[in-house]
Amino acid sequence: MSELTPDPILTLVLRLAFGEPVRATPVPVVAGASDTGQVFALHGLHTPAQVILRRYLPARQAQALRAFHVMRALRALRFPVPQVYYLGWHGHGGDTLLLAEWVAGRRVAGQPYAFFARVGEDFAYTLARLHALPWDALQDLPMTPLRYAFSELARLVRRLETWELQEILDWLEGHLDRIEELPRVIVHGSYSLESVVAQPPQIVAVEGWEHTVIADPRFDVGFASAMLGAYGVPLSDQFLEAYQAAAGPLPDLPFWEVFSALRLLARVARSLSTLRAEQRERFLAQAFPYWQGLLALVEARTGLQLLWPRQR
Repeated sequence: MSELTPDPILTLVLRLAFGEPVRATPVPVVAGASDTGQVFALHGLHTPAQVILRRYLPARQAQALRAFHVMRALRALRFPVPQVYYLGWHGHGGDTLLLAEWVAGRRVAGQPYAFFARVGEDFAYTLARLHALPWDALQDLPMTPLRYAFSELARLVRRLETWELQEILDWLEGHLDRIEELPRVIVHGSYSLESVVAQPPQIVAVEGWEHTVIADPRFDVGFASAMLGAYGVPLSDQFLEAYQAAAGPLPDLPFWEVFSALRLLARVARSLSTLRAEQRERFLAQAFPYWQGLLALVEARTGLQLLWPRQR
């Protein structure tokens, strides 16, 4: 459950956001649903029912600004994002504070299979809808070419010196030259079941806009598929079928799925490399099924032999 101690700066933020004093009480939420903030119920005549106050460390200030900018722009385009009420800075610690609507609905809550079974089709449709929006409303967003992202990932993989990751990188390098980028769109950057709120069977809000860029739509499609693939290749297949039914067929999707899987695997390996010996066992117990699921997806898309012992 979330912490129930109110943030001492909340009173000031609410007054600045709504122009009057607002009474608030902390709201417990499912673990993991509000990892970067605290949820409050508001007791005012002209306020939303619940809000979340998110804190960003100084090093993440650019992400907070990006999320604020993107959500305001997408809200104007009638895309389902939470309403944002306030962006400011906490002078004492230098944190960036973002106050946004806490949208009522169901979240994945550690049940990916059941959640996807209820919202999977609209999960894919919502992403296709995002990619169809005109991105000129977000011209200040950075653009991410494939080769730039690939070179960054390749440097990380070589530094980690993990044989499975190197095998996957070699496969990707063998296919990179024939990949032609599609016209760029608004890319969420980390679209997954963890970033959506639903009133099944519909998605009613998409959260987590800190990594939004203008890029090839397959960045998002590959990432979402890889995240689902960690739980089983059939989930990835169902997502791809639903997305392409809405947006049309996309070429070279296995490359983008494998690229995203490698990004996720490298993230796990990098985290492991920073832990002390006594922390690693606990981390490995949590990450191992996720690691194996991603490797199984890569095997299915490439034919590489990565799982050891062989998982059948």
